Amino acid sequence: MGIGKRWKIATIRGVPLYLGMSWIWVAVLYVWIQYARLTTVDGAAESTALALAVFATVVFFGSVLLHEGAHAVMARALGLPVLGVTLVFWGGATETKAHAKGARGEFLVAVVGPLTTLAVAGLLFVMAAGTSGLTSEILHDLAGLNLLFAGLNALPGFPLDGGRVLMAGVWGATKSRRTGMRAAGYASIAVGGAMLAYALYSFNNGGGFWLFTGYIGFILITTGRGMDRRIAFRDQLERGTVAEAMRPSPVSIPASMSLGEALDHGLRSAPGTLPVVGQDGLVVGMISLAGARKVGGRDPLRPASDAMVPLAQFPTVGPDERLDDALEWLGGRESLVLREGALVGAIGPADVERWYRRVVEGRADMAPAEGSVVQVGGVPPRPDL
Repeated sequence: MGIGKRWKIATIRGVPLYLGMSWIWVAVLYVWIQYARLTTVDGAAESTALALAVFATVVFFGSVLLHEGAHAVMARALGLPVLGVTLVFWGGATETKAHAKGARGEFLVAVVGPLTTLAVAGLLFVMAAGTSGLTSEILHDLAGLNLLFAGLNALPGFPLDGGRVLMAGVWGATKSRRTGMRAAGYASIAVGGAMLAYALYSFNNGGGFWLFTGYIGFILITTGRGMDRRIAFRDQLERGTVAEAMRPSPVSIPASMSLGEALDHGLRSAPGTLPVVGQDGLVVGMISLAGARKVGGRDPLRPASDAMVPLAQFPTVGPDERLDDALEWLGGRESLVLREGALVGAIGPADVERWYRRVVEGRADMAPAEGSVVQVGGVPPRPDL
């Protein structure tokens, strides 16, 4: 259930908002389904049906955005970084590391999502009661859909919010995140099995939602079955720190350097983004070749700081962090290694794999295979409904 290709459409209070490619197709499909129902079943005029279909789609995905926004707001309130919010076909994803604040932080960030969706459902029911006609019908259906999603997301299994709530509860009671992860993994298998059984029963009896229920059940079972493997991999990574696996620092770009000079300073040949440092030597952002060309194309004498993206929108780790926690936060991305804001190195999945081969497998002479991927050792990504 990866995010895949996505586009940044806005930045809200420093948090980037992205739309995944899959979201576009689902949004179009949702508009079409609503339009077809309104014209064929309810007999609405085409122009009215199209306007109401777009309205229903905006409200539906707006409720998903509120759900994700609740995760982000809670994380920021706890002092946690939020790299972005992405809307995709299965709902959304909020990129933060709630586990850094312990069981309490994990619980608060997770539970606020389903509670927000539940509150949205209540508000829509009230709005439906205060209106009439097709508008009332649409609001009532959206209220029911949000109520359904609030219940599904609260189920105690990974990768849903309810799985994180269960993990946090067991973690808080046992003082062991590992035990909490295992408990949530087993619950995922149990809940997923029940959902698959219900999907089969619904299919045999002509009920609806059997395909959706079966899909969620399959995801829960698959994630739960892989939890022991994730835990074992995490246990192995606990032996190392970021400093042991990181590579030397990349070339940095002074914030005051002109964009024309930055291109010659290494940005033109950089495969991705480069760090931007202030006069005090601390990293303040990241800059890409595309960003430098976009801004510098109009005025190459403008400083690099005008084309950089704030550092808060990129993952960073400390050199003393354990590799298991660092890899979970990276999620397959490259990261800078900072000590009190100063650049000391860089790390990515390939660097962790080299450490793993050298320390765990004892194969120091072997480089990672081209295209190889290190499995993230920890809680699976958050695919909210």
